Amino acid sequence: MPTTITGLALLVVLLLPGLTFVMIRERKGSERRTTPFRETGVVVFCSVLSEIAVLVVFAILRGLRPDLTPDIGRLVREGAAYARAHYVELAWWAGGLLSLACLLAAVAAAITAGKPHSSVTSAWWVMFEKWFPGENPLVGCILENGAYVEGRLASFNVSSDDLPDRDLVLVEPLKYRAPGEAETHDFPWGATCISARRIVTMFVSYPVEQGAEAEVEVLQASGPAAS
Repeated sequence: MPTTITGLALLVVLLLPGLTFVMIRERKGSERRTTPFRETGVVVFCSVLSEIAVLVVFAILRGLRPDLTPDIGRLVREGAAYARAHYVELAWWAGGLLSLACLLAAVAAAITAGKPHSSVTSAWWVMFEKWFPGENPLVGCILENGAYVEGRLASFNVSSDDLPDRDLVLVEPLKYRAPGEAETHDFPWGATCISARRIVTMFVSYPVEQGAEAEVEVLQASGPAAS
């Protein structure tokens, strides 16, 4: 850990873009937890890439409009004397470049977070997000006691590990079949939360697209019944 203010500032500059990348990917995606060493490597690697890209942009601006950018040559040669004389300008540029690096990392995370490989995601993520992203599928669950619950998917735990300690939320129209019964009945409630630990089998029915539905109607109209 850094023991000086300068060291702490350098640590923040180095890690903040990568930390932004990791946090956004965790919120928008589903990937298996890695070792601390690998996760630290991802943070540092993303930070370095983002900051290199920002420095390239700064170098281009410096070449085009040197009057608008700090004189890096003088900063290197004069050091603290130049920094004290132009501390406001340097602070604004440092904050702006760091913010731009974080923005680049956030955009990269948002673009890549929704497309994790199936090998690093859970079965729930594959069924609910990978195959038909953004849909609102109908989900039916057979529980360990033989009961059956059906409803529209509202939310699910995006953890990449297929663990029993997570929940699935279904909303109306809800249907329920008690253990030992043969008929499924409407359940007059707005939502239900089901523990993954109690689920034995899950069925998922995806909404039919309008184009596909229209095609089905045309085929039915032109079939034997239409004649």
